[in-house]
Amino acid sequence: MKKTITILLALVLCLSLFAACGTSKPTGNTDDSAVPVDDSTQNPVMNYVGDYMNDRCSMTLQADGALGAKVTAYWGDTAKDGFQWELTGTFDEANMRINYTDAVKKSVTYTDVDVFQVNDILFENGKGYIQINTDGTLTWFDEQDENMSFEPLEFKAPELDTNTTAAADATDATATGEAADTTAAPASTSAADAQETRKLADFAGTYQSDRCSIVVKDAGNGNATIEVSWGSSATETAEWTMSGAFDGDTMRINYSDGVKKVTTYAEDGSIVESKTAYENGVGRIQFYGDGTMAWQDEQEADQLIGMVFDKLPADGQ
Repeated sequence: MKKTITILLALVLCLSLFAACGTSKPTGNTDDSAVPVDDSTQNPVMNYVGDYMNDRCSMTLQADGALGAKVTAYWGDTAKDGFQWELTGTFDEANMRINYTDAVKKSVTYTDVDVFQVNDILFENGKGYIQINTDGTLTWFDEQDENMSFEPLEFKAPELDTNTTAAADATDATATGEAADTTAAPASTSAADAQETRKLADFAGTYQSDRCSIVVKDAGNGNATIEVSWGSSATETAEWTMSGAFDGDTMRINYSDGVKKVTTYAEDGSIVESKTAYENGVGRIQFYGDGTMAWQDEQEADQLIGMVFDKLPADGQ
């Protein structure tokens, strides 16, 4: 009997050991290092990349890595001189902010189109953040420039004037004898979409600010001619003519062939004198995509500060 009980106990013990061995090994792989990484995760900054504008300041936002961002900004002080910022930051998705601590601000002078020389480094390791707003705009807060008149600075993505685009398409269709498509183009859903469809025809027309008018004409192949008329008094008018290539990325026309003429009139309207004030003037026309533009000229910088030109309807009324 003792032998029988001993054998039975031994069998129970063996079965318990086999059962324990059968459940001690996990069926899945718990080694976290072996779990494949999902490389398809997109940097959320990609939803906001593009060019943004505010008056004479432009900003370009790019994605960098998983949560990073690269930002460059330029403020045009005159036609050739301005300030440039370069910074990188980390996107805080909870607060919708790009925080940075490495901003570099430079004083620069443009020597050619998109070519500039650095005059001075005004500061490094600048701190601040760029707030991404729910309406698609950006607000820039910077500790070093908090006392400047444009702080905090709000930026918006350039938008195309869809009515102007439709009118241009209708004119082209009439010229070729085709039926005009009067349906307005849908608004761009991102700055990248707007950038792809920018063309000079969308911005050509007449712009007005007080007694100054600017006519921008499409000369073909992305080139523009510009005519400016400014009635400084009842008997004197200043006129400028210049030409340049339209840059769809920055929405600018840069020129270096500006000619200014000043004409004096008698009371009966006859010309008393017409003389050339200068030639080879340098500057640019900056479009904002909302029907406004700014004119920046090296020689006329003082009187152009703060001026914004509004686009007139096609009939000039």
